[in-house]
Amino acid sequence: MTFSLTIDAASFRTHLQNVTAGYSKVGAALTPVIKGNGYGFGRGCLAHESKLMEVSRIAVGNVWELNQALIDFAGEIAVLEPFVASDITATQEWKRILQDNASRVIATLSSTDIAGASTVGVRKAMLEAQTSLSRFGLPENELIHAADAKRHNIEILGLSLHLPIADPAAISISNLETSTNFNVRKLGNRVGEVLSWLKSYQSIASDYSLPMHVSLSHVTEKELAAIKQACSELNLEFTFEVRIGTKLWLGAPKALKIRGSVLEVHELGDHQHVGYQQVDGHGHKRLVVVSGGTAHGVALAAPLQRTTIRKKGIAVAEGLAQAFGKVKSPFSYHGANLLFAEPPHMHVSLLWTDDLSLKVGDQLDCNVRNTTTAFDVILGLD
Repeated sequence: MTFSLTIDAASFRTHLQNVTAGYSKVGAALTPVIKGNGYGFGRGCLAHESKLMEVSRIAVGNVWELNQALIDFAGEIAVLEPFVASDITATQEWKRILQDNASRVIATLSSTDIAGASTVGVRKAMLEAQTSLSRFGLPENELIHAADAKRHNIEILGLSLHLPIADPAAISISNLETSTNFNVRKLGNRVGEVLSWLKSYQSIASDYSLPMHVSLSHVTEKELAAIKQACSELNLEFTFEVRIGTKLWLGAPKALKIRGSVLEVHELGDHQHVGYQQVDGHGHKRLVVVSGGTAHGVALAAPLQRTTIRKKGIAVAEGLAQAFGKVKSPFSYHGANLLFAEPPHMHVSLLWTDDLSLKVGDQLDCNVRNTTTAFDVILGLD
Protein backbone atom coordinates (compact mmCIF):
# COMPACT_ATOMS: atom_id res chain seq x y z
CA MET A 1 0.00 0.00 0.00
CA THR A 2 2.59 2.49 -1.15
CA PHE A 3 2.31 6.06 -2.38
CA SER A 4 5.82 6.85 -3.57
CA LEU A 5 8.14 9.50 -4.95
CA THR A 6 10.93 8.14 -7.14
CA ILE A 7 13.79 10.50 -7.98
CA ASP A 8 16.22 10.27 -10.87
CA ALA A 9 19.16 11.30 -8.70
CA ALA A 10 21.52 12.15 -11.55
CA SER A 11 19.02 14.43 -13.31
CA PHE A 12 17.87 15.98 -10.04
CA ARG A 13 21.38 16.83 -8.89
CA THR A 14 22.40 18.11 -12.31
CA HIS A 15 19.48 20.53 -12.07
CA LEU A 16 20.64 21.69 -8.61
CA GLN A 17 24.13 22.30 -9.98
CA ASN A 18 22.76 24.22 -12.98
CA VAL A 19 20.64 26.51 -10.80
CA THR A 20 23.58 27.19 -8.50
CA ALA A 21 25.87 27.89 -11.45
CA GLY A 22 23.29 30.18 -13.07
CA TYR A 23 23.10 32.48 -10.06
CA SER A 24 26.82 32.27 -9.43
CA LYS A 25 27.42 33.45 -12.99
CA VAL A 26 25.54 36.68 -12.24
CA GLY A 27 27.35 37.13 -8.93
CA ALA A 28 24.92 35.85 -6.31
CA ALA A 29 25.30 33.29 -3.55
CA LEU A 30 22.46 30.79 -3.28
CA THR A 31 20.62 30.05 -0.04
CA PRO A 32 18.41 26.94 -0.34
CA VAL A 33 15.03 27.29 1.34
CA ILE A 34 14.02 24.19 3.33
CA LYS A 35 10.62 24.63 4.92
CA GLY A 36 7.23 23.05 5.48
CA ASN A 37 7.15 19.46 4.28
CA GLY A 38 10.50 19.93 2.58
CA TYR A 39 8.80 20.36 -0.81
CA GLY A 40 7.71 16.71 -0.54
CA PHE A 41 11.25 15.38 -0.07
CA GLY A 42 11.40 15.98 3.68
CA ARG A 43 13.51 18.70 5.26
CA GLY A 44 16.25 16.27 6.33
CA CYS A 45 16.71 15.07 2.77
CA LEU A 46 17.06 18.62 1.47
CA ALA A 47 19.52 19.53 4.23
CA HIS A 48 21.66 16.61 3.01
CA GLU A 49 21.43 17.81 -0.58
CA SER A 50 22.43 21.31 0.56
CA LYS A 51 25.55 19.86 2.17
CA LEU A 52 26.40 18.17 -1.14
CA MET A 53 25.94 21.56 -2.84
CA GLU A 54 28.50 22.99 -0.38
CA VAL A 55 26.42 26.02 0.54
CA SER A 56 27.25 27.78 3.80
CA ARG A 57 23.69 28.85 4.64
CA ILE A 58 20.17 27.50 4.35
CA ALA A 59 16.82 29.08 5.26
CA VAL A 60 13.91 27.54 7.16
CA GLY A 61 10.33 28.76 7.41
CA ASN A 62 9.95 29.45 11.12
CA VAL A 63 11.46 28.90 14.55
CA TRP A 64 9.73 25.52 14.90
CA GLU A 65 11.82 24.16 12.04
CA LEU A 66 15.09 25.33 13.57
CA ASN A 67 15.77 22.54 16.04
CA GLN A 68 15.97 19.75 13.46
CA ALA A 69 17.74 21.97 10.93
CA LEU A 70 20.54 22.64 13.42
CA ILE A 71 21.05 18.88 13.66
CA ASP A 72 20.81 18.24 9.91
CA PHE A 73 22.98 21.14 8.71
CA ALA A 74 26.27 22.44 10.13
CA GLY A 75 26.28 25.95 8.67
CA GLU A 76 24.23 29.09 9.26
CA ILE A 77 20.44 28.91 9.26
CA ALA A 78 18.23 31.88 8.45
CA VAL A 79 14.67 31.92 9.77
CA LEU A 80 12.36 33.55 7.23
CA GLU A 81 9.33 34.20 9.43
CA PRO A 82 10.14 37.31 11.45
CA PHE A 83 10.68 37.31 15.18
CA VAL A 84 7.52 38.60 16.90
CA ALA A 85 7.83 39.24 20.64
CA SER A 86 4.05 39.05 21.18
CA ASP A 87 4.02 35.39 20.11
CA ILE A 88 4.87 34.09 23.56
CA THR A 89 5.06 30.39 22.67
CA ALA A 90 7.40 31.06 19.74
CA THR A 91 9.44 33.46 21.86
CA GLN A 92 10.08 30.72 24.40
CA GLU A 93 11.29 28.45 21.61
CA TRP A 94 13.59 31.17 20.29
CA LYS A 95 15.11 31.60 23.74
CA ARG A 96 15.61 27.85 24.24
CA ILE A 97 17.31 27.33 20.89
CA LEU A 98 19.48 30.45 20.95
CA GLN A 99 21.05 29.58 24.30
CA ASP A 100 23.49 27.29 22.50
CA ASN A 101 23.10 28.26 18.83
CA ALA A 102 23.03 32.05 18.58
CA SER A 103 26.15 32.14 16.42
CA ARG A 104 24.54 29.95 13.75
CA VAL A 105 21.00 31.37 13.66
CA ILE A 106 20.00 34.43 11.63
CA ALA A 107 16.69 35.98 12.65
CA THR A 108 14.53 38.17 10.43
CA LEU A 109 13.49 41.48 11.98
CA SER A 110 10.44 43.21 10.53
CA SER A 111 9.56 45.51 13.42
CA THR A 112 11.36 48.09 15.53
CA ASP A 113 11.30 45.84 18.62
CA ILE A 114 15.02 45.14 18.47
CA ALA A 115 15.24 44.98 22.25
CA GLY A 116 12.73 42.11 22.31
CA ALA A 117 14.81 40.11 19.86
CA SER A 118 17.94 40.78 21.88
CA THR A 119 16.25 39.60 25.07
CA VAL A 120 15.65 36.09 23.69
CA GLY A 121 19.26 35.86 22.50
CA VAL A 122 19.20 36.95 18.83
CA ARG A 123 22.73 37.93 17.85
CA LYS A 124 22.52 37.91 14.04
CA ALA A 125 19.67 39.27 11.93
CA MET A 126 18.49 40.55 8.58
CA LEU A 127 16.26 43.63 8.35
CA GLU A 128 13.19 42.86 6.25
CA ALA A 129 11.67 45.70 4.24
CA GLN A 130 7.97 45.84 3.45
CA THR A 131 7.69 45.09 -0.25
CA SER A 132 4.60 45.00 -2.45
CA LEU A 133 3.99 41.48 -1.13
CA SER A 134 2.56 43.27 1.93
CA ARG A 135 3.07 40.38 4.33
CA PHE A 136 5.88 41.27 6.74
CA GLY A 137 8.43 44.04 6.72
CA LEU A 138 9.45 47.49 7.85
CA PRO A 139 8.21 50.50 5.88
CA GLU A 140 10.92 52.92 4.85
CA ASN A 141 10.22 55.40 7.66
CA GLU A 142 10.72 52.65 10.27
CA LEU A 143 13.72 50.93 8.73
CA ILE A 144 16.08 53.53 10.15
CA HIS A 145 14.76 52.91 13.69
CA ALA A 146 15.68 49.23 13.44
CA ALA A 147 19.12 49.87 11.98
CA ASP A 148 20.77 50.82 15.27
CA ALA A 149 20.85 47.23 16.51
CA LYS A 150 24.46 47.20 17.71
CA ARG A 151 23.46 48.80 20.98
CA HIS A 152 21.27 45.74 21.56
CA ASN A 153 24.19 43.42 20.76
CA ILE A 154 22.66 42.30 17.45
CA GLU A 155 24.71 42.19 14.25
CA ILE A 156 22.73 43.22 11.18
CA LEU A 157 23.86 41.22 8.16
CA GLY A 158 21.95 43.16 5.52
CA LEU A 159 18.57 43.82 3.94
CA SER A 160 15.99 41.13 3.16
CA LEU A 161 13.41 41.58 0.40
CA HIS A 162 10.58 39.09 -0.10
CA LEU A 163 9.00 39.83 -3.46
CA PRO A 164 5.69 38.70 -4.95
CA ILE A 165 5.81 36.06 -7.67
CA ALA A 166 3.77 38.22 -10.06
CA ASP A 167 5.25 41.50 -11.23
CA PRO A 168 4.25 44.23 -8.73
CA ALA A 169 1.28 46.20 -10.00
CA ALA A 170 2.65 49.63 -9.11
CA ILE A 171 5.66 50.90 -7.21
CA SER A 172 7.27 54.22 -6.31
CA ILE A 173 10.77 54.81 -7.64
CA SER A 174 10.90 58.53 -6.90
CA ASN A 175 14.19 58.10 -5.04
CA LEU A 176 15.97 56.79 -8.14
CA GLU A 177 17.73 59.06 -10.56
CA THR A 178 17.01 58.42 -14.21
CA SER A 179 18.60 59.79 -17.34
CA THR A 180 18.22 59.48 -21.07
CA ASN A 181 20.83 56.73 -20.99
CA PHE A 182 19.28 54.81 -18.11
CA ASN A 183 15.58 54.51 -17.35
CA VAL A 184 14.69 52.29 -14.39
CA ARG A 185 11.06 51.99 -15.49
CA LYS A 186 12.10 50.03 -18.57
CA LEU A 187 13.51 47.29 -16.34
CA GLY A 188 10.11 46.32 -14.93
CA ASN A 189 8.39 46.90 -11.62
CA ARG A 190 10.10 44.02 -9.80
CA VAL A 191 13.59 45.29 -10.61
CA GLY A 192 12.49 48.85 -9.91
CA GLU A 193 11.16 47.90 -6.47
CA VAL A 194 14.41 46.20 -5.54
CA LEU A 195 16.49 49.15 -6.70
CA SER A 196 14.30 51.62 -4.81
CA TRP A 197 14.82 49.68 -1.57
CA LEU A 198 18.57 49.39 -2.18
CA LYS A 199 18.77 53.14 -2.65
CA SER A 200 16.89 53.74 0.61
CA TYR A 201 18.93 51.18 2.51
CA GLN A 202 22.24 52.55 1.20
CA SER A 203 22.02 55.79 3.16
CA ILE A 204 20.90 53.95 6.31
CA ALA A 205 23.70 51.41 5.96
CA SER A 206 26.22 54.23 5.56
CA ASP A 207 25.01 56.00 8.70
CA TYR A 208 25.04 52.85 10.85
CA SER A 209 27.96 50.98 9.23
CA LEU A 210 25.77 48.11 8.06
CA PRO A 211 26.81 45.62 5.36
CA MET A 212 25.84 46.51 1.82
CA HIS A 213 24.27 43.10 1.35
CA VAL A 214 20.79 42.10 0.18
CA SER A 215 18.98 38.77 0.36
CA LEU A 216 16.31 38.37 -2.35
CA SER A 217 13.52 35.96 -3.13
CA HIS A 218 11.69 35.31 -6.41
CA VAL A 219 14.18 36.89 -8.79
CA THR A 220 15.47 35.21 -11.93
CA GLU A 221 19.07 35.21 -13.09
CA LYS A 222 18.08 37.67 -15.82
CA GLU A 223 16.44 40.02 -13.33
CA LEU A 224 19.43 39.83 -11.03
CA ALA A 225 21.76 40.67 -13.89
CA ALA A 226 19.58 43.73 -14.63
CA ILE A 227 19.64 44.71 -10.95
CA LYS A 228 23.42 44.48 -10.84
CA GLN A 229 23.81 46.51 -14.02
CA ALA A 230 21.46 49.17 -12.66
CA CYS A 231 23.39 49.24 -9.38
CA SER A 232 26.50 50.09 -11.34
CA GLU A 233 24.67 52.96 -13.08
CA LEU A 234 23.28 54.22 -9.76
CA ASN A 235 26.52 53.82 -7.79
CA LEU A 236 25.04 51.18 -5.50
CA GLU A 237 27.62 48.66 -4.32
CA PHE A 238 25.91 45.53 -2.99
CA THR A 239 26.61 41.86 -2.58
CA PHE A 240 23.71 39.56 -3.41
CA GLU A 241 22.20 36.41 -1.99
CA VAL A 242 19.20 34.64 -3.51
CA ARG A 243 16.85 32.54 -1.38
CA ILE A 244 15.34 29.83 -3.54
CA GLY A 245 13.00 26.94 -2.84
CA THR A 246 10.46 25.87 -5.47
CA LYS A 247 12.65 26.62 -8.49
CA LEU A 248 15.53 24.74 -6.92
CA TRP A 249 13.86 21.63 -5.55
CA LEU A 250 10.92 21.28 -7.96
CA GLY A 251 12.40 22.81 -11.09
CA ALA A 252 13.15 19.47 -12.77
CA PRO A 253 9.75 17.72 -12.81
CA LYS A 254 10.91 15.05 -15.26
CA ALA A 255 13.31 13.80 -12.59
CA LEU A 256 10.41 13.12 -10.23
CA LYS A 257 7.85 10.32 -10.52
CA ILE A 258 4.89 10.12 -8.14
CA ARG A 259 2.99 6.84 -8.19
CA GLY A 260 0.28 4.98 -6.35
CA SER A 261 0.07 1.18 -6.22
CA VAL A 262 -3.07 -0.52 -7.52
CA LEU A 263 -4.29 -2.60 -4.56
CA GLU A 264 -7.61 -3.99 -5.81
CA VAL A 265 -9.57 -4.09 -9.06
CA HIS A 266 -13.27 -4.95 -8.78
CA GLU A 267 -15.45 -5.96 -11.70
CA LEU A 268 -18.79 -4.15 -11.43
CA GLY A 269 -22.32 -5.26 -12.07
CA ASP A 270 -24.98 -3.08 -13.64
CA HIS A 271 -25.58 0.01 -11.46
CA GLN A 272 -23.55 -1.48 -8.62
CA HIS A 273 -23.17 0.85 -5.64
CA VAL A 274 -19.74 1.33 -4.03
CA GLY A 275 -17.81 3.36 -1.49
CA TYR A 276 -18.65 5.16 1.71
CA GLN A 277 -21.38 7.12 -0.06
CA GLN A 278 -22.66 4.10 -2.02
CA VAL A 279 -22.38 5.86 -5.36
CA ASP A 280 -23.85 4.30 -8.48
CA GLY A 281 -21.30 2.93 -10.97
CA HIS A 282 -23.33 4.47 -13.84
CA GLY A 283 -22.17 1.84 -16.30
CA HIS A 284 -18.48 1.81 -15.42
CA LYS A 285 -17.08 -1.69 -15.73
CA ARG A 286 -14.38 -1.63 -13.06
CA LEU A 287 -13.49 -0.02 -9.73
CA VAL A 288 -9.82 0.53 -8.91
CA VAL A 289 -8.47 0.95 -5.37
CA VAL A 290 -5.11 2.78 -5.44
CA SER A 291 -2.69 3.91 -2.75
CA GLY A 292 -2.87 7.65 -2.16
CA GLY A 293 -5.50 9.53 -0.17
CA THR A 294 -6.06 12.64 1.88
CA ALA A 295 -3.32 11.67 4.36
CA HIS A 296 -0.88 11.89 1.45
CA GLY A 297 -2.33 15.15 0.14
CA VAL A 298 -4.26 13.70 -2.80
CA ALA A 299 -7.05 16.05 -3.98
CA LEU A 300 -5.94 18.81 -1.63
CA ALA A 301 -5.55 22.03 -3.60
CA ALA A 302 -4.91 25.67 -2.81
CA PRO A 303 -7.46 28.20 -4.07
CA LEU A 304 -6.58 29.51 -7.52
CA GLN A 305 -6.98 33.00 -8.89
CA ARG A 306 -9.57 32.97 -11.70
CA THR A 307 -8.22 36.08 -13.36
CA THR A 308 -9.01 35.41 -17.02
CA ILE A 309 -12.14 34.45 -18.97
CA ARG A 310 -10.50 31.13 -19.84
CA LYS A 311 -9.73 30.30 -16.20
CA LYS A 312 -13.25 31.26 -15.14
CA GLY A 313 -14.65 29.03 -17.88
CA ILE A 314 -12.51 26.13 -16.67
CA ALA A 315 -13.77 26.68 -13.12
CA VAL A 316 -17.40 26.58 -14.31
CA ALA A 317 -16.77 23.42 -16.35
CA GLU A 318 -15.09 21.74 -13.36
CA GLY A 319 -18.03 22.68 -11.16
CA LEU A 320 -20.53 21.17 -13.59
CA ALA A 321 -18.45 17.98 -13.91
CA GLN A 322 -18.34 17.66 -10.13
CA ALA A 323 -22.10 18.16 -9.89
CA PHE A 324 -22.59 15.15 -12.19
CA GLY A 325 -20.02 12.99 -10.40
CA LYS A 326 -17.39 13.20 -13.13
CA VAL A 327 -14.39 14.48 -11.21
CA LYS A 328 -10.96 13.76 -12.68
CA SER A 329 -8.48 12.32 -10.24
CA PRO A 330 -4.75 13.15 -10.35
CA PHE A 331 -4.08 9.47 -11.11
CA SER A 332 -3.46 8.51 -14.72
CA TYR A 333 -2.99 5.31 -16.70
CA HIS A 334 -1.55 5.30 -20.23
CA GLY A 335 -1.67 9.10 -20.11
CA ALA A 336 -5.39 9.41 -19.31
CA ASN A 337 -6.71 10.63 -15.98
CA LEU A 338 -9.09 8.27 -14.20
CA LEU A 339 -12.29 9.59 -12.58
CA PHE A 340 -12.83 9.57 -8.82
CA ALA A 341 -15.66 7.26 -7.79
CA GLU A 342 -16.01 9.40 -4.64
CA PRO A 343 -13.78 11.76 -2.64
CA PRO A 344 -10.50 10.07 -1.68
CA HIS A 345 -10.28 8.14 1.58
CA MET A 346 -7.48 8.72 4.07
CA HIS A 347 -4.92 6.38 2.48
CA VAL A 348 -6.53 5.18 -0.75
CA SER A 349 -8.64 6.47 -3.61
CA LEU A 350 -11.46 4.75 -5.48
CA LEU A 351 -11.39 5.27 -9.22
CA TRP A 352 -13.51 4.25 -12.20
CA THR A 353 -11.99 2.57 -15.23
CA ASP A 354 -13.14 0.62 -18.25
CA ASP A 355 -9.58 -0.40 -19.17
CA LEU A 356 -9.40 -4.20 -18.94
CA SER A 357 -5.57 -4.21 -18.96
CA LEU A 358 -5.28 -2.52 -15.56
CA LYS A 359 -4.41 -5.02 -12.84
CA VAL A 360 -3.37 -5.30 -9.20
CA GLY A 361 0.28 -4.32 -8.76
CA ASP A 362 0.31 -1.75 -11.55
CA GLN A 363 1.56 1.75 -10.75
CA LEU A 364 -0.55 4.79 -11.56
CA ASP A 365 1.20 8.11 -12.15
CA CYS A 366 -0.12 10.87 -9.92
CA ASN A 367 0.06 14.62 -10.49
CA VAL A 368 -0.04 16.38 -7.10
CA ARG A 369 1.56 19.43 -5.51
CA ASN A 370 4.74 18.33 -3.74
CA THR A 371 4.36 21.12 -1.19
CA THR A 372 1.14 19.56 0.13
CA THR A 373 2.11 15.92 -0.26
CA ALA A 374 3.44 13.30 2.17
CA PHE A 375 4.91 10.19 0.60
CA ASP A 376 5.11 6.75 2.18
CA VAL A 377 8.56 6.27 0.70
CA ILE A 378 11.08 8.31 -1.27
CA LEU A 379 13.31 6.32 -3.61
CA GLY A 380 16.39 7.17 -5.64
CA LEU A 381 18.51 9.40 -3.37
CA ASP A 382 21.28 7.90 -1.25
